[in-house]
Amino acid sequence: MRFVKLSPVLVVCLLLMGTAGKDLFLTPEQFDFDALIGKPPADDSPQHVAEVDQMLAIQDHRTAQEVKRCKAEEKVDPFIFAEVLGDWFKPKNLPQTTQLLTEITTESTEIAKAAKDKYGRIRPPVADKRIHPCVSLEKTPSFPSGHATRGVVWGTLLSEIFPDKREALMARGKLIGQDRVIGGMHYPSDVVAGQKLGAAIAKKLMENEQFKAQFEKVKEECHNAAFVHH
Repeated sequence: MRFVKLSPVLVVCLLLMGTAGKDLFLTPEQFDFDALIGKPPADDSPQHVAEVDQMLAIQDHRTAQEVKRCKAEEKVDPFIFAEVLGDWFKPKNLPQTTQLLTEITTESTEIAKAAKDKYGRIRPPVADKRIHPCVSLEKTPSFPSGHATRGVVWGTLLSEIFPDKREALMARGKLIGQDRVIGGMHYPSDVVAGQKLGAAIAKKLMENEQFKAQFEKVKEECHNAAFVHH
């Protein structure tokens, strides 16, 4: 048998090809965005005007603590929920959980991006110069909020693992979205839509047999880690 020596670059390419074909749990095509989240308020609508007024009022009363939290959540990941679950909830203790949550985060982001591109709503600070965000301006459209989507997906899934902490987990997940209004990056209706989308994503995941099989392993890993660190 003759062996061919592969270059390191080719090896990397082959590995990437192997992972590129991985089946996704969910795709944007599985969601009817109009039916699920509706359309954003028109720029000249009373609701839009009221949302701008609400954001300006929030901006005037934004506290230093809120600004710090909003900034900390700009690149937020699922392990923010250590605030609820404890310091043991971190990637080094949870390799399977980290892998699954990373996949879900990527898919949720892509689904939210598809909705954003469909509606093309302009970000509040771009549309109205009176709005001064305390977080970095993102170039993607505004509706729905991706942060709000992911926050509810994470909170819902973790609530399935720790039902005794459901209320606190969901509250923390929703706060991620609410902070995008406080931070001046999203209209309230963006966040409401994102949270609806997040709930729909989590529901479809829990109906997906491939996901459920992996999720059972994640549950076991989380329960074991929580037990060991208490």
